[in-house]
Amino acid sequence: MLIMNIQLLDISINCEIAGDTDKPELIFLHGNGENLHIFDSQIAYFSQFFRTIALDTRGHGKSTRGEKPLNFHTFANDLLEVFDALKIDKAHIVGFSDGAITALHFALLFPERISSMILLGTNFNPKGLIFIVRYQTLFFYTCLSFLSLFSKKIRKRKEIWNLMVNHPDLTLEELSLITVPTLIVTGEKDVVSQSHNDEICKAISGSKRLIIPKGNHFWMFKQKDVFNKCIMDFIVNYI
Repeated sequence: MLIMNIQLLDISINCEIAGDTDKPELIFLHGNGENLHIFDSQIAYFSQFFRTIALDTRGHGKSTRGEKPLNFHTFANDLLEVFDALKIDKAHIVGFSDGAITALHFALLFPERISSMILLGTNFNPKGLIFIVRYQTLFFYTCLSFLSLFSKKIRKRKEIWNLMVNHPDLTLEELSLITVPTLIVTGEKDVVSQSHNDEICKAISGSKRLIIPKGNHFWMFKQKDVFNKCIMDFIVNYI
């Protein structure tokens, strides 16, 4: 396991790399407020077959914040800089929640750099969250907005939470431009709408759709073997 900080134009990105350099690259992108360690079980497994790269998104984990706007366009451009710094021509991407949204933006901007992508619990606009979760999120964001007047730490948390309240802002027309092989996965009891993800699947030509029975938004970390098989069964077609 190689732990390193990659210096980009305005920030330092923390990442962990495992597996032989002659194997295909597999990138893991975590969700809102998380860090790369949510994928530790996947790294242990997939590093046998791939060169795995897990990274902390800008402003998350041990990566620094920098001065650029905290949004998914910025995250996608950060990811391109990571690709270039590590001399990765093309990679498979597994994105969870906000990480999946970053993958969508990356696929729109730099499709030639993606071999395939797996999107777990994603949405292309805030309305993709189910009704009760959307309004719980909005209520909590309102509380953070008030408390952030008195605390720098809470201001940072508010900025992260803003990614769920006011982002992303993609359209189905934009998604229809994506051409990379894509698997869209949700848990049966996910916080993102099934119909919303069905729309994503319909928009991305040739994409595949999978719903995990009885699974919630975090099903993959409770059913690790199922998760690993889900990834492998899809990616093996594009190696």
